[in-house]
Amino acid sequence: MAVRRPLVILALMLLVLPGLVLHASGKPLTTMAHGPKGNVEFETRTLSASDFWGGVKTGRPVTISGELLLAEGEDRVPAVVLSHGSGGVDRAGDLWARELRSQGVVVFVVDSFTGRGITRFPSETELSRIGQVYDVYRALALLATHPRVDPGRIALMGRSRGGGLTLLAARTRSLKAQAPENLQFCAYLAFYPTISTLVDYGPLVSRPIRLFSGTVDEAAPIAAVRDFAEKQRAAGADVKLFEYEGAHHAFDSPDFRTPAVARIGTVSFTVHYHPQAHARVKRDVKATLAEVFAKP
Repeated sequence: MAVRRPLVILALMLLVLPGLVLHASGKPLTTMAHGPKGNVEFETRTLSASDFWGGVKTGRPVTISGELLLAEGEDRVPAVVLSHGSGGVDRAGDLWARELRSQGVVVFVVDSFTGRGITRFPSETELSRIGQVYDVYRALALLATHPRVDPGRIALMGRSRGGGLTLLAARTRSLKAQAPENLQFCAYLAFYPTISTLVDYGPLVSRPIRLFSGTVDEAAPIAAVRDFAEKQRAAGADVKLFEYEGAHHAFDSPDFRTPAVARIGTVSFTVHYHPQAHARVKRDVKATLAEVFAKP
């Protein structure tokens, strides 16, 4: 049996890849009509939770970045916006970006931290979890202008903090407050979403919402995720939960082939790669995207 390695903080859980550390140094784009790829800088706002819910759009402006990976070919294709976890853009997220691109999908990896001077684990005053939803809404509006992207087939996918953000972005209350005009994500894929985002912020949108969680995840307990899914289905939402037996938090991160104990504040939990669960979730995500991206 492997011995767990204690971690002082969760930083080692979400390693930032040098190749994906994005620096906001150029002029931010207001459109992708010219068909850019690679590093893309765009303007967003740093909003408090109350300002976000109140529809306020006058928070502190900031330029952040995203890595845009185009699919092969010249056709207009579906796209996925990827939202990272509390440690920033990491290797597991990069692997997902390459995986999705190989399926013929455009991928936009949004870095909400670097442009703000955040390395990892921001406080609510530094960057509100709810306020951060504004970043992915801005990414959606920008990506919809790209000539290679079908604006009606853009999904949002996030892991851990990004998974929680995905569920927050899927609230009708969020769309009413801050979503770009006449646009919304066609589907929401949340990986082991942090538990604080499972509280009742009102109804979910009528688009497909898919949850991917391990059965022994202490940071996002499966009982809470099941309860959330059941209540939302009862309320009429299109929610489906994929469970991975014996999988911990970050089960799709190959950096944790040896289990480790992570800690955020007073909460400790295990992070551990699970190759079987990783293989299964890749198949499940591929099937899910084929379903939600299917043209009528």
